Amino acid sequence: MRGLGLALSCALLVVGAAGLSACQRQAEEPAETAGGPSNAEREAELAAEQLAAIGGPANAQQRALYEGEFQASGGIDALSSDGAVASAEGAWELRLLDDYAQFSRPGLGEDGGIAGERDYRERGMRVVAGAVTITIMHEACTASGVQLEYVAHVLFEGVPYQGCARRGIDEGQRPTWAGVLPELIPAIDACMTRVTSRPARVTFASSIDEGQVSVRIREADGSRNECITGAGGGAVALWEPISDLDRRAGEGDPEFQRGGNEPRAANCRAVEAAVGRGGEQLGWIIRRSC
Repeated sequence: MRGLGLALSCALLVVGAAGLSACQRQAEEPAETAGGPSNAEREAELAAEQLAAIGGPANAQQRALYEGEFQASGGIDALSSDGAVASAEGAWELRLLDDYAQFSRPGLGEDGGIAGERDYRERGMRVVAGAVTITIMHEACTASGVQLEYVAHVLFEGVPYQGCARRGIDEGQRPTWAGVLPELIPAIDACMTRVTSRPARVTFASSIDEGQVSVRIREADGSRNECITGAGGGAVALWEPISDLDRRAGEGDPEFQRGGNEPRAANCRAVEAAVGRGGEQLGWIIRRSC
């Protein structure tokens, strides 16, 4: 009996040790961490929030506020507390027709598609066109000192865009990278210090990640370079040549030449002064005219 008890005790010790070892191994295994939401999940959440914000079904009077065509523009940042458009990372424009919507971002191309049925609500309207979800709200909005009657919210690839909107479509010039030229001047000036063949022209500039700006420059000898620097200017982080085949959407129309000397007008090119927010001259905008 003593031998049997001793054997049983040993067996329990072995099982206990094995269980303890298993627990230790389980504790040492790293816990799985859940990844962040995907673009589709984030966009669905934002769309649900925006839909809730525009209330229940519209009556006939409310519906009339959101019929017809709309045009909107702005930047990536949200509206400030007083309804003004905050400083933007890059210009964008939306054209919402009765049956089609076009969403343009200079340097990044155009998106949109056939517009679905409009969802009219008491405080706004929502419509989906391709991969673009658009919400228009009848609220005062100020852009560049001009007050408009509507606010536009656009969702595309998980990114929310907000700006001001108005009824009707302007058939004039489309938005370009030069629409935010005053904000790009510090970066342009920093990049111009690397130019060796003057006069040089900026063919494209746009904000990129982490507060940096990409500036593309064509020098007088025809060479092209891309420069990356901070939005406030300062040291140049990158300066490298680019080929003639490497072109961004909208690059070269317009071009910008810094300084006070007006460039010579060429065939199919129109030259106009570029001015800052306070009316000061920044240089010259050269656009294609034919």
